[in-house]
Amino acid sequence: MSEQPVLIHVQNFEGPLDLLLHLIKSASIDIYDIPIVAITDQYMKALRQMQDHQLDVAGDYFVMAATLMKMKAKLLLPEPEVPADDDDEPSLADMQDQLVSQLIQYQRYKQAASWFKQQSEARQKFFTRPEMAVPAGIRLGKLAPGLKISDLQRVLVDLLQRQRQPELPMRLIHAEQYTVKTQIKKIRFKLSQVKVAVPFGQLFDQQPDKEELVTTFLALLEMTKQHEVAIDQPNRVLPITVKPANLGAQA
Repeated sequence: MSEQPVLIHVQNFEGPLDLLLHLIKSASIDIYDIPIVAITDQYMKALRQMQDHQLDVAGDYFVMAATLMKMKAKLLLPEPEVPADDDDEPSLADMQDQLVSQLIQYQRYKQAASWFKQQSEARQKFFTRPEMAVPAGIRLGKLAPGLKISDLQRVLVDLLQRQRQPELPMRLIHAEQYTVKTQIKKIRFKLSQVKVAVPFGQLFDQQPDKEELVTTFLALLEMTKQHEVAIDQPNRVLPITVKPANLGAQA
């Protein structure tokens, strides 16, 4: 029974390496052990099919064809008894190693390009909402003259530097320990104990972790929005202080 011919579907390839890699994968060939004779015959057949379909075949395809034919000739023809004078002529093993190296490198680039394409398609499913204006009817808590939100942000950044230990690449994730509601109660309790303005930094532990810092800061902003506390800074030298909003009225 005659051997069935290999069917090659003509398609648009990105270059000779893409075509060669397609032939290798279609035949389930080990990329590190390429049968030069068989793969050369398949490559030449694919090249003829591309020409028969009047496809525009770039010169790189013919360069690869010449390389494969040269490797096939070296494999089939007996080695000359007298070495050639041209020492620059590469051996069959060197040509095979170079071809494998090119195929592996091209395969890596192709896999990377596929990954980036998937990431790009996934990113298109996200929509970034523009910054929203403050809803009508919401009154923002007023800061003392000369005090800006950036000053509060700067103090928060300074406190973030006082973490108990540096973050590790891997760590255990514990259940939520701090909530805005519980931190509001904690701030109320501290302010009720002293009955005076409290430095901003004293609302936190001496070495707070990031979760406590962020949650307490959000709680303080919520209390400011609700006009429950007042934030002040007498001058640029003294620290920012927090006090109950009705403290001045009771005095």
